[in-house]
Order: sequence, then C-alpha cells, then structure tokens
Amino acid sequence: MSAPKPAIDWNATATLQARDDDGSEMHYNFAVLATGPLGELVRSVAAMPADERARVVIDVAGGSTLNVGEILALAAHEDLA
Repeated sequence: MSAPKPAIDWNATATLQARDDDGSEMHYNFAVLATGPLGELVRSVAAMPADERARVVIDVAGGSTLNVGEILALAAHEDLA
C-alpha cells in the first residue's frame, strides 16, 4: 500500500518566470512575469497559448521549480479551485 500524496498548497507563494530566448543552451535568463498564489499562476499558465507556455516555469516558495509539464499536470488536478 502506498502512502497518500501530500495535499497541494494552492496558496503557496510562487513566481511565474519566462525564459529569455537569448540565453545559451546551458544558461537562460528568466524574467519575472507575476507573483502570487500557486493555484492562480497554474491557472494562468494553463490558459496561455502553447508557444508562450513553452517558455515558462513556476518557482514555488521552498525551492521547487515546476516545468510546463508539471504545471499542466497540476492544472488538471481535481482540487484546483
């Protein structure tokens, strides 16, 4: 039996960032687009056109960074209000 997954803190402080395509293959510069609760930023990214989404990440307080695949998986989460 596996342990239950921890609940997602949709109110966690998060920062939406977009990659500056002038970066090299190994290093990108990121520009801050927005800060706010994780749930709000996940919904915002899910509503973006695919070409815009491809350039973003969300940094969540506590040190985790979500790529677009992880963001879209969260957007499909049933408890995202």
